[in-house]
Amino acid sequence: MESIKYQLGYRRQPSRVVKIGDLCLGGGLPIRIQSMLSTPTHDVEGCLNEIQALDRAGCEMIRLTVPTMKDLAAMPEIRRLMREEGIARPLIADVHFSPRLAVDACEFFEKVRINPGNYSDRPKSTGGKETGLSFDDGHEKLREAIGPLVANLKKYLRALRIGVNQGSLSTRMIERYGDSPQGMVASALEMVDLFEDQGFDQLVVSLKSSNPIIVQKAYRLLLEEQTGGNPVALHLGVTEAGNELMGRIKSLVGIGVLLADGIGDTIRVSLTEPGANEIGFARLLVDAVVNSGIVPETEDRSWKRRLDDHRIENRGFTLGGLTLGAQSGLKVGQLAETVLPASEFPFEPDFSYQVSADAVFLNGCPKPLFVLTEDCIEKAIPDSSEKNAGVLVQTGTSLRSLRAIYRELPGHKAGLPIGLMAPDGSSENNLFQEIQLAGALSEGLVDFLLIPEQIASEPLTRLLCLLQATRVRMMTTDYIICPSCGRTRFDIQQTAAEIKKHTGHLKGLKIGVMGCIVNGPGEMADADFGYVGSGEGQVDLYFGQNRVRRGIRESEAVEKLIELIKEKGRWQ
Repeated sequence: MESIKYQLGYRRQPSRVVKIGDLCLGGGLPIRIQSMLSTPTHDVEGCLNEIQALDRAGCEMIRLTVPTMKDLAAMPEIRRLMREEGIARPLIADVHFSPRLAVDACEFFEKVRINPGNYSDRPKSTGGKETGLSFDDGHEKLREAIGPLVANLKKYLRALRIGVNQGSLSTRMIERYGDSPQGMVASALEMVDLFEDQGFDQLVVSLKSSNPIIVQKAYRLLLEEQTGGNPVALHLGVTEAGNELMGRIKSLVGIGVLLADGIGDTIRVSLTEPGANEIGFARLLVDAVVNSGIVPETEDRSWKRRLDDHRIENRGFTLGGLTLGAQSGLKVGQLAETVLPASEFPFEPDFSYQVSADAVFLNGCPKPLFVLTEDCIEKAIPDSSEKNAGVLVQTGTSLRSLRAIYRELPGHKAGLPIGLMAPDGSSENNLFQEIQLAGALSEGLVDFLLIPEQIASEPLTRLLCLLQATRVRMMTTDYIICPSCGRTRFDIQQTAAEIKKHTGHLKGLKIGVMGCIVNGPGEMADADFGYVGSGEGQVDLYFGQNRVRRGIRESEAVEKLIELIKEKGRWQ
């Protein structure tokens, strides 16, 4: 077996080893990086071109969509051409809706991915809540449905990914748990139990959402819910992250923070870009965490209590009408003497601050912030005197240290407001600093954020994207864009660029751009408007969760989307 790479500090939550062809993941082995083809699988030449590009980029596992028998029939030829090219990467079949295709795919793929929500367990309720009996009936039907798949997985010595998506949970799971991390985890663990009961344990689980915060919460809850000594391996990813900088930052929030806690065995960064770009950023994330020198706290699970949606209730401090802490929401400030053009700081700062030799002052106030460094964590809990406006944690302080502060707060409801100095982009370890800041923002550990005096435009833009991806400040339009796959029938990269060009000024509006109906309507459920491919050259438009325009020609769809936004009074 391959030697363990991370002996010098980095360690992960324990998981079973899963064999995928000649590749193994889990059990402390290196974090595996994978991607997915955007070409229809029956297009043999197109698939081979993408496979070659991913192989050159270092992609360790390659996923192909298998929506029809026509696609499955192309696999022998794709395999033959891969052998001729000397490419031996394991292939993964992405199967939706058809249990028979999943069974047959075992012959040609080292790993099969199914989604419990649209694999076979898709009952439709007509009378409100499901009864306990009908929920149990659904469980038994699911047990029967996976029997043939278990047999072929064992016959061909294949692995299986149980891929749960928030946007495609089954009706019975939604009616019992809601469209929530709890429902996602319950769906995954139900399938794990069913497969293990039939003697199959080569399992990987993913819990994906287009909301990076939901992704974090779901995986942490899964680790709490799992019992027994042989936990499943975990595949991390954020669905529909989009492209360009925001797509990367959303992935950093949903994947990087979990990796920093030692969670995850394989990752896919889902970008609406060529697959090789996904591999490049995935490698940056893994290297930033592994090379950080931070040893994940895999035993004490200090993040356990952050599964809810509530911020820490620090004491409030009001100064000149500005309140810090006491759940007043994140405040962002900058140096009073900074000279950043307004165009580079596209929102009004909540406050300014000045720095003297020994202290930081808000709005020129004579009461300084208490400056906290790594070597004086205990000073984060000062007495109740009012000599301090809050606690400023210096740049580079680890997420672990911030959590340690809150563990010491009596009942987690005392202490002064805590703030962070944001990374200014000058550090070689800036990506890991961003991951740490993403964790603090995601968990509600920060009451205020200070922008360094000399911050440049590029790190400032990254910071604004980080605030939006963690859902603490909405700076611009939020796009939920699928990365495309073989089911997409239009150029989603070009379409996304066109939609962004016309709608990027609509601050706070959420727009979903989805390639097909498989997961599209569900994954963009919290979007205000949706653009979903519905057939060859055709698009459906959504307002909220309701489809309001059907079968629009692709050439007219962007214009019709803009008309719909104006019609609903959301255009600015």
